[in-house]
Amino acid sequence: MVARLGNISALKDFLSFLATVRGDISHITAPPFILAPQSLTQFPSYWAERPSLFTAAARESDPEKRILLVLKLYLASLQRQYYVGRTVKEGLKKPLNPYLGELFLAEFSDQDISDEKASSSTVRVIAEQVSHHPPTTACYLSDDDHGVHAEAYSTQVTTLSGASVLIRQSGHAVLTIDKYDETYLLPLPDVTARSILSGVPWPELNDTYKILSSSGYTAEMRFVAKGFWGGDRNCFEASVYRTDGTTEETTSAIYTLSGSWSSKFTISDSDGEEIEIFDLADPKNAPAPMLVKPIGEQHPWESQKAWGPTFEAIRKCDHGDVVRQKSKLENAQREMRKKEKSEGRSWETMFFTRLDNEDEDSHAVEDLLSQLEPTEADRLRGTNGCWRFAPEKEQRWKSGNGSPRAASPFG
Repeated sequence: MVARLGNISALKDFLSFLATVRGDISHITAPPFILAPQSLTQFPSYWAERPSLFTAAARESDPEKRILLVLKLYLASLQRQYYVGRTVKEGLKKPLNPYLGELFLAEFSDQDISDEKASSSTVRVIAEQVSHHPPTTACYLSDDDHGVHAEAYSTQVTTLSGASVLIRQSGHAVLTIDKYDETYLLPLPDVTARSILSGVPWPELNDTYKILSSSGYTAEMRFVAKGFWGGDRNCFEASVYRTDGTTEETTSAIYTLSGSWSSKFTISDSDGEEIEIFDLADPKNAPAPMLVKPIGEQHPWESQKAWGPTFEAIRKCDHGDVVRQKSKLENAQREMRKKEKSEGRSWETMFFTRLDNEDEDSHAVEDLLSQLEPTEADRLRGTNGCWRFAPEKEQRWKSGNGSPRAASPFG
């Protein structure tokens, strides 16, 4: 109890300091007791934790149901993303800011328990911190056997608003289904960390976002902020409708969804009949185990290996050691940047390529972006270029001829 009160007092002092800072606060060092034992590069893995749901749309012949399954995947992934892999009761912790070039590689496998004859789904995850100023994370998720692939990039800007922290994201995700030559454009919601002074902060989404499909359907989500005097947290309403149909078709919902993205939600058809209640607490919806190489076999630039001592110090609540271990890596990275600058070298990414010209991106993605309002389309294009997965770079990695890189992120 005394330790908790001490943490709250220190947090109040930290917030008082932040109140004097203007603009982006992502470079500010956070107190060790609010840190989670993971890095932001792990976040894309939460999309892959339910492999059979990730690939479900590839097994569905009806395009209306395919976008519903993509929407379901999107909503089912939010709780683990925005609570940083923690339960709602545990509250929110801050992930570590990734260092430039940081990698996170993992796989998730399961079997669709609704179909005993279904083969298992295995989704591999590749995430990389492709930029440090501004901070940008890129990722690629793929189940090659089912022909479902997703790639995304996000640039984060963190600002303070009263006693809350606002994280704005620019960029987007693209999901493709080979069997139907189908592309989905997915937004990356902004998030506000509420109740920081309570000691158990929680994330809040509050805006309207759309998932657009090249098959001519849209899924629209409206996230509802908790009222000041009451109400539930993390509520939303969503609907699926035709994008390119008649006026009646574009204003009539084929499916509607409502509930909480951090607990459970209901899916209904156009007549209001309940189709499904998706409950995150149901054992059949539990995340699949994450498969990663043992620490000793990981590449020196992989997140879990490089941050390993820091993560261990966080788990032990050894705040002094958290600062020491974290500083070792961060100081080594600063020295590496200085050396690169003095030698006139620029950083080379390991798995991703930056596209600065819209014409370089796929026509399908640009067609979907053109359906949005200009300001929203610009936000989804991002503020730090467009980052796409480069298969040839992955092949170089597998062959052992990857991009030139120091043996260790510690220099």
